[in-house]
Amino acid sequence: MSRRQIGQEAFGFAVDRSGTSSLDDLADLIDWALVDQALVVISCAARGEPAWPPLALLKAMLLSIWYDLSDVKLAE
Repeated sequence: MSRRQIGQEAFGFAVDRSGTSSLDDLADLIDWALVDQALVVISCAARGEPAWPPLALLKAMLLSIWYDLSDVKLAE
Protein backbone atom coordinates (compact mmCIF):
# COMPACT_ATOMS: atom_id res chain seq x y z
CA MET A 1 0.00 0.00 0.00
CA SER A 2 1.24 3.45 -0.76
CA ARG A 3 1.57 6.47 1.47
CA ARG A 4 -0.08 9.80 0.82
CA GLN A 5 2.03 12.59 -0.60
CA ILE A 6 1.41 15.77 1.32
CA GLY A 7 2.80 19.24 0.95
CA GLN A 8 2.10 22.82 1.79
CA GLU A 9 -0.50 24.29 -0.51
CA ALA A 10 -0.30 27.96 -1.35
CA PHE A 11 -3.34 30.18 -1.11
CA GLY A 12 -3.66 33.16 -3.41
CA PHE A 13 -5.27 35.20 -0.67
CA ALA A 14 -2.62 34.42 1.97
CA VAL A 15 -0.71 37.33 3.43
CA ASP A 16 3.03 37.14 2.91
CA ARG A 17 4.62 37.01 6.35
CA SER A 18 8.32 37.70 6.29
CA GLY A 19 8.79 36.93 9.99
CA THR A 20 9.29 33.48 11.40
CA SER A 21 7.34 31.78 14.16
CA SER A 22 8.54 29.67 17.05
CA LEU A 23 7.57 26.57 15.05
CA ASP A 24 9.93 27.67 12.27
CA ASP A 25 12.70 28.01 14.83
CA LEU A 26 11.92 24.54 16.17
CA ALA A 27 11.95 23.06 12.67
CA ASP A 28 15.47 24.43 12.24
CA LEU A 29 16.63 22.81 15.49
CA ILE A 30 15.41 19.29 14.75
CA ASP A 31 16.84 17.13 11.98
CA TRP A 32 13.50 15.88 10.65
CA ALA A 33 15.19 13.74 7.97
CA LEU A 34 16.83 11.68 10.71
CA VAL A 35 13.50 11.29 12.50
CA ASP A 36 11.83 10.31 9.21
CA GLN A 37 14.47 7.60 8.68
CA ALA A 38 13.77 6.21 12.14
CA LEU A 39 10.03 6.09 11.39
CA VAL A 40 10.37 4.43 7.97
CA VAL A 41 10.06 0.98 9.58
CA ILE A 42 6.39 1.70 10.33
CA SER A 43 4.47 -0.17 7.68
CA CYS A 44 1.03 0.52 6.31
CA ALA A 45 -1.84 -1.88 5.70
CA ALA A 46 -2.21 -3.66 2.39
CA ARG A 47 -5.84 -2.55 2.05
CA GLY A 48 -7.67 0.70 2.34
CA GLU A 49 -6.72 4.29 1.61
CA PRO A 50 -3.10 5.39 1.33
CA ALA A 51 -1.54 5.90 4.75
CA TRP A 52 -0.43 9.26 6.10
CA PRO A 53 3.36 9.60 6.37
CA PRO A 54 4.56 8.67 9.88
CA LEU A 55 6.51 11.93 10.18
CA ALA A 56 3.36 13.98 9.54
CA LEU A 57 1.49 12.00 12.20
CA LEU A 58 4.33 12.47 14.69
CA LYS A 59 4.38 16.23 14.08
CA ALA A 60 0.60 16.38 14.50
CA MET A 61 0.82 14.44 17.75
CA LEU A 62 3.53 16.80 19.06
CA LEU A 63 1.44 19.85 18.18
CA SER A 64 -1.62 18.40 19.88
CA ILE A 65 0.36 17.72 23.06
CA TRP A 66 2.25 21.03 23.16
CA TYR A 67 -0.79 23.20 22.44
CA ASP A 68 -3.42 20.99 24.14
CA LEU A 69 -5.42 20.67 20.92
CA SER A 70 -8.50 18.54 20.49
CA ASP A 71 -8.78 16.33 17.43
CA VAL A 72 -11.08 18.87 15.80
CA LYS A 73 -8.74 21.79 16.45
CA LEU A 74 -5.77 19.79 15.22
CA ALA A 75 -7.57 19.00 11.97
CA GLU A 76 -8.32 22.69 11.48
